[in-house]
Amino acid sequence: MNGIPQHSRWLVERLLTAYCARICPPTARNTVLIGFRIEHDRVVVQHLRRIFGIPGTREAQSVAQFRYFHADQCWALFASTRTGQWQRHPPLTGARSFLELLREFDADPLGLFWGRIDGKSLRWCNAKGRCDECELRYGEVLGNALPAPQDDRWPKTP
Repeated sequence: MNGIPQHSRWLVERLLTAYCARICPPTARNTVLIGFRIEHDRVVVQHLRRIFGIPGTREAQSVAQFRYFHADQCWALFASTRTGQWQRHPPLTGARSFLELLREFDADPLGLFWGRIDGKSLRWCNAKGRCDECELRYGEVLGNALPAPQDDRWPKTP
């Protein structure tokens, strides 16, 4: 059996469930959803669109794919092209950590993923980027939480 190891599968499912729950700002949750499916040796992140704008209907469009290579015990990230083919994400050729690739997917430095999902509106709360509250929630999921802001109203203790 060369699929994703059971402990890694459990971790991936937990991380992506939390990530997908936080990816859509509350104002967009009725119109756009992000989901995922786990297959034998890969995890596919999907954009779930309404069919012809009809509420309650969903059509899955693949956005990204995380593949696990059992022989090397590493992960790779792939982007879906306009023709439906999978293209390897160049900056990270093989990562031992799924979380490292999830962070890369979230950052999307090459614009391969989020530009295909309703522009960048799902990734950012507003045109200026993520608000502090969303940045903190994303950081909790991705393991890079920011320190709590200092409150200047109270005197600092020595």
